[in-house]
Amino acid sequence: MRTDRPSPAKYAGLCLLGVFSFAPVLPATPPRALPVVPPSSDAPPAADSDSGSTFDNLEIVDSSLKGKLGISRVGSQVADNKLLTVFAGFINKTSHRLPLEVMTIYKDQAGNPLNAASWIPVTLKANEEREYRSSSITEQAVDFMIRVRRAQVPGHK
Repeated sequence: MRTDRPSPAKYAGLCLLGVFSFAPVLPATPPRALPVVPPSSDAPPAADSDSGSTFDNLEIVDSSLKGKLGISRVGSQVADNKLLTVFAGFINKTSHRLPLEVMTIYKDQAGNPLNAASWIPVTLKANEEREYRSSSITEQAVDFMIRVRRAQVPGHK
């Protein structure tokens, strides 16, 4: 005698198919587009930008950051107290923490360094964008260089 009932294994498979076939389909969230860092240029900055707003004032000194760290902006402005304030936008392009160290060297009109800069730790969370800011301690500062490297993490090479 033949029955039209499916076997237990086949029945379990049909139940799973039924459960998953009615699950709502959510649209995939497109990944956030990261800005492309233009190469350094000798062209003067645009008329509406700050005098120090080119990527020439930022140096990534660690080649291991290539493809992992994006730069969205670099610039400077003279504050009301006549001190030079500089900024840089960093973008972590990875899905894990990115420990960095950042140094700002301020320069006078002749291009001479005005400070003995030190490395400041900055850790970016996964896919985070963060702005770094620093201010000079003398009115003689008219130019700057921001340097970035991967942080020296103890126990890792």
